[in-house]
Amino acid sequence: MTTCLSIVTAASNGTHDSTTTACQQLQGDLANVTYMPSQSQYLPLSVENWSETAWQKPTCVVQPANKLELQRVVRILTERNIKFAIRSGGHSPSPFAANIDNGVLIDMSEFNQIEYDAANNVVLIGAGMKWADVYDSLDRYKVTVVGARVLDAASRRLKLPGGLSYLSDLYGLACDNVVNFEVVLANASIVNANSEINQDLFRALKGGANNFGIVTAFTVSTYPIHQVWGGIKTYSLEQLPALFSSMLEYQSNPNKDPYANIMMQAFTTNASVGGVLNMVYLKPEISPPAFAPFYSIPTTGDTTKLQTLTQMISGQRVPALPRWDWFATSFRPSASLYRKIDSIVTSSPELNIIKSVTGGSMALGLQPISSSLVRAGSARGGNDLGLQPANQTWFVLDSGWWDAGRDETVHIATRKMRDKIEQVAKEEGEYVEYLFMNDASYDQDVIGHYGPENVERMREAQEKYDPGLVFQNLVSGGWKLPGSGE
Repeated sequence: MTTCLSIVTAASNGTHDSTTTACQQLQGDLANVTYMPSQSQYLPLSVENWSETAWQKPTCVVQPANKLELQRVVRILTERNIKFAIRSGGHSPSPFAANIDNGVLIDMSEFNQIEYDAANNVVLIGAGMKWADVYDSLDRYKVTVVGARVLDAASRRLKLPGGLSYLSDLYGLACDNVVNFEVVLANASIVNANSEINQDLFRALKGGANNFGIVTAFTVSTYPIHQVWGGIKTYSLEQLPALFSSMLEYQSNPNKDPYANIMMQAFTTNASVGGVLNMVYLKPEISPPAFAPFYSIPTTGDTTKLQTLTQMISGQRVPALPRWDWFATSFRPSASLYRKIDSIVTSSPELNIIKSVTGGSMALGLQPISSSLVRAGSARGGNDLGLQPANQTWFVLDSGWWDAGRDETVHIATRKMRDKIEQVAKEEGEYVEYLFMNDASYDQDVIGHYGPENVERMREAQEKYDPGLVFQNLVSGGWKLPGSGE
């Protein structure tokens, strides 16, 4: 036993020493952008991730200012076989998706360029840009993009996992609206991937996360949407059955208005917050008929009004809790299924477990997905997500809390509740084999749910563009391709 422990300790120390040596080389080559733990810049960079569940202790942090510096970083790390993580905005709560212990954290926040091309209706967005800055830059031209529903996320965080937007019923997912990816590959070369060049990589990056390279910039389609009607309506928890019923009616409309978009949340651990509807109509029309199923439900608050889309998004609420975990599942809506979900999220014993934790809070989220979203994505070249053109709900459980010592408790309780919901969806024959990566927890097999044919196509792209599996093995955090490895 002592001998085995000594071997493991020695291996760990060897890995730590080699990583430290690599950081010293980076500091020697790129002194102005490499930060060691002894430097004042290190701590704020190492804990910049939105959720404290993603705060780690990298051996060093590198903040390349341009593509040449990034290429140099990649070359050093791959030659030395050093583990690393890539962070743009750091909005994911997944512990190692955008941070790392005993490795190098590459911070992409300096890739913050934005260039609007009005003649071609596209905009080039640096991978480190926050959506608040993207929207603000485009507002002066009264155009927008298929982007995030929160302002503090980064462009890379939304585009590579897929990305759901208030514009998605019209134009597809965020990844479907990328015209070109600029990527640094494992061999440190820079390539473009689009519908004409490196088409297989172009498709694989749509939902492929961090498995193929480091995206430095996206060229994205723009659309003339600016003034909208929308905001937030809040409800008491007693109205939750009515909200489920109205959501079903809204989703069942055979002529669903693609300019209408909505997300329903309910904080079943916190009656003072209750139910929340984020709703937007992408035209300046007050109280459009598309939301008629909800108008008769009494509200406790209402901020809906004519405003810009950016202003509407800025009103989104996130409880002020430091630690978060998300779980995703998907299903087709039905009255019976929604009644059973209502019962689970209001009476499951896991709720008491979460509430017993300091600051323990859980919110459910229903995101209605129309068949027009899937068709719009297919019309723009398609992706490898395995989506079926049918009305469905992308469901999420968001749990928040304070104490790092209760991470596993909350994770298990939330997962059990998700499992119950997924099980009743299967029993009802409504389960959909898809996990929305942007809402998934770290131990959910997201890419495996894309389907065997799509996973195999991604593997073929991986073998071509990363034959050494650098982004599979050295970038070990995030959601990996199943069946790939050393």
